[in-house]
Amino acid sequence: MAEWLMQNKDKIEKAVELMGQASAILADTVGQLHPILEAVFLVSNAIFSNPEGEDARYLTNQFSMVNQKLKDIQAENNQIAVELEKISMNKQNFDREAKILSQHEKYQDFVNAKPESKEKKMEKFLSHYENTDADLNLDALYNDLTGDNISGKPMLVSTEQWSRKAVEKFCAKLKKLFVAGIIAVIGYASLKKGFMVDEIVKKWLERWDDVENRMKAVLDDYIVNLHKRAKKDMDDQLKEKPGSVDLEFTKSILKTLEEKYDWVSWSVRVFNDKERLFCFNCLVGKKYHGSEGGANYFEVMTKNNIKVMISFSVQPKPINEVQIQQEIEGQKLKRNMMDVAQVLSRSLPNYQVHAVSYYKEVVESNNFQKDCFYYGIHQKVRLYIHAD
Repeated sequence: MAEWLMQNKDKIEKAVELMGQASAILADTVGQLHPILEAVFLVSNAIFSNPEGEDARYLTNQFSMVNQKLKDIQAENNQIAVELEKISMNKQNFDREAKILSQHEKYQDFVNAKPESKEKKMEKFLSHYENTDADLNLDALYNDLTGDNISGKPMLVSTEQWSRKAVEKFCAKLKKLFVAGIIAVIGYASLKKGFMVDEIVKKWLERWDDVENRMKAVLDDYIVNLHKRAKKDMDDQLKEKPGSVDLEFTKSILKTLEEKYDWVSWSVRVFNDKERLFCFNCLVGKKYHGSEGGANYFEVMTKNNIKVMISFSVQPKPINEVQIQQEIEGQKLKRNMMDVAQVLSRSLPNYQVHAVSYYKEVVESNNFQKDCFYYGIHQKVRLYIHAD
């Protein structure tokens, strides 16, 4: 044990520190909490073999800190329970989280007990663990996460419509709940005679890897499929709704995007696809707008033919306004806005360029920093430019 501790002390302390990190960090990490889970077996052995020894005191102290960092989920346990109820046919599963936390709490009482009370606290933990469905709670929680349940629906599927920040918070809480449960399961196996502890540790470390990888995959999907997700969200929101060319409409769209994808900078432009007057449509032409420069844009049409153009940047950069104006003034801009966007895009690489006929009424809202977004009217062309 002493040798294992010497090799893993730094990892244990980093894992304990990670438990207290912000949700975004805890939810997105993989493999860094292993040392805590592996040390559970050692804790039980150390407490009985040499309770006053340096190793026992060190491990007890580390687990006390882990317990402190798990206390927030005891106060905020409703969200996971609600999601369990949504995906489960069995209403009795609602109290599963409370049972896992109570098992962990009883194990911590044993770990932190004075030497003369260790035996009594151990018996209380073992009895409580058995009377609260033992490892069935954690098994069921894992099965709900993987979809190996009555509904066949993995728990994290129900978070698809949430913002990334909300999913990070949920995953962080769920990770802490799994940590609490695994500590109790391994702790019980290490104290109860006749258990194949190595097999149980191996089983739950493998399952823990699966839990972390599933969570990371869900969070990564927000970034990898940002364009696809945002486009679908806007299609769903706008296809059955009439739009209007006004600031209230653009701001409502921007607010929706900001709430779900808060790490992204967005620009929303709206305008009528076709004007009521035939002569006006002839004036602006069929190619009255064009967007070039990259893939960070999409468009949606509302029920009443209001066109919504949305462009975005994950890492917006300050733009050189003087350079942009010089490039624009150096070009003879045509009536065909698609050509205008293409020409300017070639002279302004790594920029997203949207050109709209001056004769079109356009309303725009964005959450870019002021020095990262350009709007100007040149040669009867409205130009909206930002880094791709």
